[in-house]
Amino acid sequence: MLASRLLPSLLLLSLLAGCAGTPAVDTSKPIDPREVMRLVTERNQSLQSLEGYGKLSIDSPEFSNSGAIALTILKPDSLQLEITGPFGMTFARAMVTQRDFHFYNGVENTIVQGETTVQNLRRVLRLSLRFTDILDMLTGTVGFELAPENAAPESTLDGSSYTMRWSVDGGSIAYVVDLDYLAVQRFTRRDDAGDILEDITFRDFRRKSGIHLPQIVMISRPDRDESFSLVYDSQNINDLPVDFTFSYPPSARKITF
Repeated sequence: MLASRLLPSLLLLSLLAGCAGTPAVDTSKPIDPREVMRLVTERNQSLQSLEGYGKLSIDSPEFSNSGAIALTILKPDSLQLEITGPFGMTFARAMVTQRDFHFYNGVENTIVQGETTVQNLRRVLRLSLRFTDILDMLTGTVGFELAPENAAPESTLDGSSYTMRWSVDGGSIAYVVDLDYLAVQRFTRRDDAGDILEDITFRDFRRKSGIHLPQIVMISRPDRDESFSLVYDSQNINDLPVDFTFSYPPSARKITF
């Protein structure tokens, strides 16, 4: 079933990328932001799964650490991760779905279980984000969920970077789309004074199975003094079915949120 849903989207991207010399968006004519958003959404939907390895860093007033990370993601409902430190020591393992999560703390030998809420995810993953947002950020498939539906954005074009900006309650939001890759390369949220509340950046896009994916993901929330960065060493996408291997020692002490 997943393969049948995946094929049409992959075919579309192949047609867009495979026509020699034909850009997905003609920048010599006025650009329709709705068309750009549609193409980015099609591109995002074509990524169904990702297995990746890289380096993770998290800094916040409550927690700061870094390590190697292994990720297995099946959109839209499953995330498995393992974070290791020097000499292969397991810092943490997690299995998260839209309904619930299991988080193993290797340092304290505890397994925390609970419902997948923003509050609980912050307690275990140190990120104040919805589960779907976490999947979108880790896979470089951020969309336009926060964009007002019935308002046209202010838009500017700089090379292949197309910026769409909306005024919203309490400030503004802006998406920068790379028209070559049909991907959001930056999202910013500002307050009424113009100060950045949230800044999400995707860098170093490389082609993986017909889709350009960022190798660097950076999240900054200056008002909360939070930052997150992920640098991928390798990525494998849309290799279905996905095999999840989450486990923890029987001796781990159980905690329920």
